[in-house]
Order: sequence, then C-alpha cells, then structure tokens
Amino acid sequence: MRISLIRCLLYLSLVSPMMGCNSYQHLQKIRLSDQCLQKFKPAITRALYRTSVDVIGKHISGMLLIKTMPDSSTRVVFSNAMGFSFFDFGFSKGNEFKVYQIISQMDKKALIKTLRKDFELVLFRNMQEKNRFTLTDSAFIYYGFPQEKGVNYYITDKNCAGLVKMERSSKRKPVVEAVMTFNNESVPDSISIRHLNFNFSITLKKS
Repeated sequence: MRISLIRCLLYLSLVSPMMGCNSYQHLQKIRLSDQCLQKFKPAITRALYRTSVDVIGKHISGMLLIKTMPDSSTRVVFSNAMGFSFFDFGFSKGNEFKVYQIISQMDKKALIKTLRKDFELVLFRNMQEKNRFTLTDSAFIYYGFPQEKGVNYYITDKNCAGLVKMERSSKRKPVVEAVMTFNNESVPDSISIRHLNFNFSITLKKS
C-alpha cells in the first residue's frame, strides 16, 4: 500500500461532518419491535470478499476475510493479493474491539476508529435494545441505535421486504451510507460503504 494513500485515509478520517439541514426532522416516532430488522442481520461463519478502497482518486484492492471464531468473536482481516495483512481487527461477543495487528502507517487512532465504526454498522454490532427507537415516513422504517456520537440507522421498506440501506449519522444528517445485497442466504453477496462528506468508499464482493 502506498504511504500517500494511508496519509489520505488518516486525514479524511479527521474531517468533521459538514453542517446542513436536518435530514431526519420529517420523520415520525412510532413504537415497533425490531423483529423485522433482525432477519437482515448477517450470519457470517466465514466469508471472503474481493475488496476495493477508493479515496480521492487513489485505489487499493485486496481480500477481506470476515470470520466468526469459536468464542463467538468476529475477526476482520484485510490483506493484499500476496497475503500481506494491512490490519486484523476483532469484535468480541460483548462488542469489545481489539486490534490484533495493523501496519505502522495505519496505526493511527482516528483512522482505526473510522474503520471500526464502518464495520460495526454493516455487521449489526453495538445495537443496544434499551436505547433503540423507531421512526417512519411514508415509505420507510428507520431503526435507530444511538452510538457514542451520532446514531446508526437501519432502514427497511414498510412491508419488511428488504433492507434498503444503513446510515451512520451525526445529529443532523447521514455521514456514512452502506448497502448490502443478499442471494437467498444470510451472508451478504456484496457490501458497499460510502462516506458522504468526502470521497472515500469501500466495496466488498463475495469471492
């Protein structure tokens, strides 16, 4: 991986969300269980994804492994085609986070925090039931799970036929948007993560 790309990732992870209108002010609060949402939660024992990272005109590709360990923790390992590991992250069953290994150029607190939050969103982690709330508009249901800063939203259609998208938001607007596609199983065929305040995206396609 080029050092310049690492520097770009680190810089952009420090960018504060831009101010703007409140994207959620039109939504109405409703009382609703999350039974619908749970059927879209990925159940990954082991999945390998071809991975592309694009940031302000720079590109890197490799393989990302998501694996459930015997202790029910989840490991996320990103490597290049030669098997060199860029990072190896772990999420415990209780949602504790651990960095098992990371290259020195990426070993920056802000960058690690950004990647952690991205993977927590798409892996349906840190979803405390006691803090959950539900919003709706004419077309969608928003399942909101407050985080240390902001909210993770999981958005379904009214009939619970599909998971439309996921959002990590500030108090006012989404800052990250993610989409998963499934092929009649609980392991996503593809996952895309797009940061909305700067040109940074991660695309995963099942190998």
